Amino acid sequence: MSDVVFRPLRPEDVEQAAHVEAVAFYGRPTPERTELMRRHLAPDWTVAAFLDGRLVADVRTMPTMRRINGAGIRFGAVGPVACLAEHRRKGYVARLLRLSLERMREQGIPLSGLHTPHDDLYRRYGWERAEGNKQYTFRAKDVSLRLRGRPGTLEPVKVDDWRRLDDVHRRYAQPRNGPLQRPEPWWQHMILFDHIRNRSRDAFLWLNEHGEAEGLIVYVPVPSAQDPDGDSRDLFVRDMVSLTADAYLGLWHHLLVHDIAHHITVFVPLHDPFADLVVDPWKVEVGRSQGAMIRIVDVEQALSQRPYCGRGDVSFTMRVVDPSAPWNDGVWRVETSDGRMQAQLTQAKPDVELSVNFLAPLFTGLIRADQAAGVGTLKVNREEALEQAQEAFAVTHPPFCNDWY
Repeated sequence: MSDVVFRPLRPEDVEQAAHVEAVAFYGRPTPERTELMRRHLAPDWTVAAFLDGRLVADVRTMPTMRRINGAGIRFGAVGPVACLAEHRRKGYVARLLRLSLERMREQGIPLSGLHTPHDDLYRRYGWERAEGNKQYTFRAKDVSLRLRGRPGTLEPVKVDDWRRLDDVHRRYAQPRNGPLQRPEPWWQHMILFDHIRNRSRDAFLWLNEHGEAEGLIVYVPVPSAQDPDGDSRDLFVRDMVSLTADAYLGLWHHLLVHDIAHHITVFVPLHDPFADLVVDPWKVEVGRSQGAMIRIVDVEQALSQRPYCGRGDVSFTMRVVDPSAPWNDGVWRVETSDGRMQAQLTQAKPDVELSVNFLAPLFTGLIRADQAAGVGTLKVNREEALEQAQEAFAVTHPPFCNDWY
């Protein structure tokens, strides 16, 4: 009988991991990919299943920080989750996901996220859609803005100058809810380089009249979705950040000069008003797009690290159901004081009840407690507790993250 061993990667396993991660997604392993993994990904970020010594599946968790209510919470960005086709449906990925949760908890990472088109699979292990965004698609020649800010200039930025972009992004992210901390490899290999097309993306800073950076934009031309085999090109905006109204308007005006592009695609927060600021809003196609699935890895630590921005102090009990992470399963007393939250297990009866899945969009602020109660994802046993839960999970900004991992 074959033996399956589940353990973190070691340096000598990296080549096998690069092979599995390429083949599992119908790609081809390359020496360049293996070298990138050796240089930038610590082996023990990845847990893998080994069948008779051969790696057949793995799950990687990159440690970073996620902003919420003006503070950072340690965050595990999960991806890829890879398994060779001949070894799927055998429970290997399920075991690796649970092992990843255990390791994140041991490492003090109370929050996790992943991107996937397979929601049903990851819901089984506690992840849930808990961030939102929308997608604009338009032809630049059909759109004109009704407003124009004070003039500024756009300055190209090379990969080696990523810190200038990071400075703007950090200032943007500091008070918000959702942005991730981006280390150098993240900027250089996930933001500023397009590995599918093997080329650098175009990056610019928007500078005000005093030469101060108040915005950034990163984009790349891609084959047109309407004419994939022809010479037409769309423009895909990878990142767009503004600190002022002048920068916001200036960056949009810059995009609108790209009238050679067949279409322009931009991902923005759910509350972004661009489509209402153009002369003819019907020329901007607004589509729903999915943000990350979020997972509360450790209820106690996640709540204690989440700043409180509600009105007045609150105290209520909350039943969390979590079959995949039994340390979360139970009744928690949630209390706030001095702008902080804390949670402790209790034997008291629960004022509200929910699954760990539905705790995630409440935690991030994608849905309010009264909305959750109204659709049945939050059971309320004491009416007064509903308002307290709403204050406990208040946010300074709606959740939005423009990073894929």
